[in-house]
Amino acid sequence: MSDRKVCELTIMDITERMLSFHSRDEIAAAADYSEYNTGTCDALKEMRLDMEKLTEAEFIQKYDELSLEKGDELFGLEEDEPKAQYLQGYCSIIEDVLSFINPGYTYDQMTMLEEGIEFDDAFEEAFYGGMEHPHHEDDEECGCGCGHHHHH
Repeated sequence: MSDRKVCELTIMDITERMLSFHSRDEIAAAADYSEYNTGTCDALKEMRLDMEKLTEAEFIQKYDELSLEKGDELFGLEEDEPKAQYLQGYCSIIEDVLSFINPGYTYDQMTMLEEGIEFDDAFEEAFYGGMEHPHHEDDEECGCGCGHHHHH
């Protein structure tokens, strides 16, 4: 920490602190988070290099595409596999940093995802984590974009 005013902190300062934290592996049960932290650190290192040379729009586009690509790869893996843990850390920190730049990023991604995918029961379970999907109670098409019609 420094004596600088908070308004003087840059995204480079913040991501450096994030990288430093995840590199130390000091969190409880660090061995259990080793692959997650490695993925987090690798993504932060890549993003920090690109922050120095890409425009905001180029940066967002690159890492949005990369997060989606890695997320697709992650979706096909078992959750406890080391590669899955690595990709979870990698994608999660990208989403965090992109949310710093655009606070609506996560919401925008969820909206686009819901509009672009025909939900089936298995995907709903994975996407909503076991929570019941918020469908309409009447005979209308569900407003979430999943394409379901509900007849009661």
